[in-house]
Amino acid sequence: MTTGNFVTERSSPGRPADPHLARFASRDLASQLLSRSPMRSPIVTRGLICLVVCVLAAGCVAPPKKKLGATRPAKVAAPAIDPSIGELPPASDTIVKASAFTAYIPRPDEVPGVVGKNELYRVAAGRNLLEIAREGGLGFRELRDANPRVDEWEPKAGVELVLPTRRILPRPNRYSGLVINIPEFRLYMFPVDTRLGERAPVMTWPVGLGAEWAQSPIQAFHVKSKDEKPTWVVPDSIYAKMEDPKRVVPPGPDNPLGDYRIRLDFDLYAIHGTNDPWTVGRLTTHGCVRLYPEDVEYLYPLVDRGYPGEFVYQPVKIGERKGRVFVEVHQDVYEMIEDLEAHTRSLLTRARLDQRVDPDRVAHAVRQKLGVPIDVTRDGATADATPEHPKRDDQLAAGE
Repeated sequence: MTTGNFVTERSSPGRPADPHLARFASRDLASQLLSRSPMRSPIVTRGLICLVVCVLAAGCVAPPKKKLGATRPAKVAAPAIDPSIGELPPASDTIVKASAFTAYIPRPDEVPGVVGKNELYRVAAGRNLLEIAREGGLGFRELRDANPRVDEWEPKAGVELVLPTRRILPRPNRYSGLVINIPEFRLYMFPVDTRLGERAPVMTWPVGLGAEWAQSPIQAFHVKSKDEKPTWVVPDSIYAKMEDPKRVVPPGPDNPLGDYRIRLDFDLYAIHGTNDPWTVGRLTTHGCVRLYPEDVEYLYPLVDRGYPGEFVYQPVKIGERKGRVFVEVHQDVYEMIEDLEAHTRSLLTRARLDQRVDPDRVAHAVRQKLGVPIDVTRDGATADATPEHPKRDDQLAAGE
């Protein structure tokens, strides 16, 4: 189905997403991408065991006397959803998977728009965030970060989860090909012939990336080659740490590369599938990019040798929609930025938006790191399009 400018897929609670259905959820936009030349552990529920040992040395222990006249004020529970996320639709029992959309591609002196909308899902009994994330086309961390007050392993039946499907585009050096924003745990695919100042079809998927001790690189790349049912020749650095060392892992269920591998043109880095889908959206690899099996199966035929791409590191993204300013803040996963709030203020200043934002709202967004666009506009500071900026309306309405 199509929601706004998103191509989406609905699935019912308690039923895993059909990987074959997922392949075709965004087919219309994929055809647009291809038409632009040259694009063509098991989960073990945590048990909590509380053992209370009471030792009575002798006689009886009297209960403490209650103080009369001293009543303790009732505790007010913190809201499960941070109000700074903004208005949300009514909660649904179904999950909407959004992996493709159209967006205005900003020029160098413009700010990206805000695309899509967040959804609200009512958790069914027996489900956890790993299952819900995969069904919604999300990574584990982005779902967890958007819902920090929800138990990630055993969310209570009926609790409402924010599905963070509203985004601000990253700012790569070129809006062309594959763009992987490391702190966001997300891969974007732009047409290779994207033109700045125009709208373009974009596809996006969650990814797993290099652990803190084996970080994914920050650099441009091209696709070197690709292979289906790959054999994994284990590098020496990994072989030395394997519990059951093997020099070669053939195709099959034990191969961590999954069924598809897209090799990059430097070192041994690749974009590939996985035999452990629950590692997507986390720091779990030796630097490679890992996708859900159904997502890499979709991506694989869309790229070929020479296809461009780029790793970027942008824990903070700045966006604008209908005259209002938004910031999207993610965890600084590789701890590369000394002061994230100062970094955010610097980005706003460079974009000439610092006078239109509320410093307290900016600080709150940085502290929370919810990974969703947060409106930080100062009261009364909404911008209007002007005759001097005839394209401004397009940019501000980029998500519509």
